[in-house]
Amino acid sequence: MGELFKKKDGQQPQILIIDDEDAIRESFALYLEDNGYRVITGRDGQEGIDQFLEHSPDLVMVDLRMPRVDGFEVLRTVRATSSETPVIVISGTGAASDVVDALQAGATGFLNKPVWSLSHLITKINDALERQRLIEENREYQQGLETTITRLQTMQKQLVESEKMASLGKLVAGVAHEINTPVGIGVTAASHLSENISAFKKCYEAGDASHDDLERFLNTMDETARMILGNLSRAAQLIRSFKQVAVDQSSESPREFKLREYMEDILLSLKPRMKRTGHRIELACPEDLKIRSYPGALSQIITNLVMNALIHGFENKNNGTIDIRISKETPNIILVCTDNGKGMPEEVADNVFEPFFTTKRGTGGSGLGMHMVFNLVTQTLGGEIRCESEPDKGTRFVISFPHEEGPVQ
Repeated sequence: MGELFKKKDGQQPQILIIDDEDAIRESFALYLEDNGYRVITGRDGQEGIDQFLEHSPDLVMVDLRMPRVDGFEVLRTVRATSSETPVIVISGTGAASDVVDALQAGATGFLNKPVWSLSHLITKINDALERQRLIEENREYQQGLETTITRLQTMQKQLVESEKMASLGKLVAGVAHEINTPVGIGVTAASHLSENISAFKKCYEAGDASHDDLERFLNTMDETARMILGNLSRAAQLIRSFKQVAVDQSSESPREFKLREYMEDILLSLKPRMKRTGHRIELACPEDLKIRSYPGALSQIITNLVMNALIHGFENKNNGTIDIRISKETPNIILVCTDNGKGMPEEVADNVFEPFFTTKRGTGGSGLGMHMVFNLVTQTLGGEIRCESEPDKGTRFVISFPHEEGPVQ
């Protein structure tokens, strides 16, 4: 005799027995109740359906051949109401076609009358209930897994946004530092000019100013004014480039822009990070190419590719070169970024775009930079990207993305 199957809540399972033969129905009910099951019964198919809809039992046992409503109709009703409730069909015909038809209609198991071994019936019931329990647990596991995946995807998006903001923050800090130099020189030159004006004014008011003094004063003013103008123009250029790149990085809107001019703005904004590294960037791009695309995405892509080369490719290496070549192959733009750094082994190159994959774990690497590049290329630009690299042979990223070409103004 099999042990009583217990539900997760500790209750005994409820069994619905539907059979038009009173002796069989009552003997099954008595045996199952003696073994701890809760039992409800139906004397024919219609009564069985009513009992099922009212009580939602854990398992149904149904005879196939019954007046008014047969077992197949009961089976169809149960399946229309619950796709998972176990149904064991019991038939006295012994026909193989009945077995096939019942299983195709959704029966969980099949028994032939007469049932000589009631312990076998218990085993059959427990197996069906155990199968149902496993289905329910699997569904709960799948739901939990889907919830976890959704939560992780949300966290990943938040981390990617944080990475974007961190990149923008570094850009701000770098450009601010770069702007300090021309502005500082301009302030010093203006102070020097003010001192010279005060000194010449005193000399003039005292009547001691000679022609040579005037000439020296005018020359100093001319040199200082040119120095101030040059440095303020330099600062204005940095601010203008930074402003456009920063606005684009925080925007997801497409616009028309001259590709080479914009690339030069991006590289200018990266100049503070290139200083004192000994590395250089070379750019080859048609002068007259104007496109309609997503400059913010392009800026973040280039920034991350350059930083990837500086941090990983040129580690322990001096005088590295990053070569960026852009060409038009209608209807796509082809951007190839190559460095002559240390390269990557195959297992690293194969995973370079995976989220949270980094060889700098514990030293500041988030593993999201190249994943963000992949998403920007494939989702924002609607293009493709591949990585080609070998140890000691540098790294090459090939990007292809569609664009709308516009006239240069």
